[in-house]
Amino acid sequence: MKKFRSFLANLDAIVSGAALCAIVLMTVAGVIMRKAVGQPFAWLEEMQVFFFVWTIFLGGSVAFRTGGQVSIDLIAARLNPGARRVLDVFCYVVAMVVLVYLCKGGVDLTRSVTKKVTPFFKISYSYIDAAAPIGCVLMMIQYTFVIFQELFGKKETEAKGGVS
Repeated sequence: MKKFRSFLANLDAIVSGAALCAIVLMTVAGVIMRKAVGQPFAWLEEMQVFFFVWTIFLGGSVAFRTGGQVSIDLIAARLNPGARRVLDVFCYVVAMVVLVYLCKGGVDLTRSVTKKVTPFFKISYSYIDAAAPIGCVLMMIQYTFVIFQELFGKKETEAKGGVS
């Protein structure tokens, strides 16, 4: 399980990082071609959308794993450990409901655009829209690992005499 989690953690970070780098490089090249040469890339926008969607959904998985998602913990920081655990479980359940809903919507969207293709490269929009359900599933997996570590990992450390 540790090898699988390590592979999964690295894969989403690598792919989302590579997609972000591709967006930046394509955009810079597009600006140079448009301003200096006077001939913009016809395919630039569709590739930017493709990589942007994948960056967002795979980057979301990385954010869940590293705790990089936006949160306001003004109330949570003032709660005692027991109440904090209840709040963590509540937030987990709400996030899972939202992610399952988004995943279902992503699957439906992916299925509905099988015949629609991009104008230049003729890539099926299914490949673009598949990022939503894949990213949502990865976010659910990452958040589940995080919440289990938060809820059950500290007990093991405290039992061994460690500091939490």
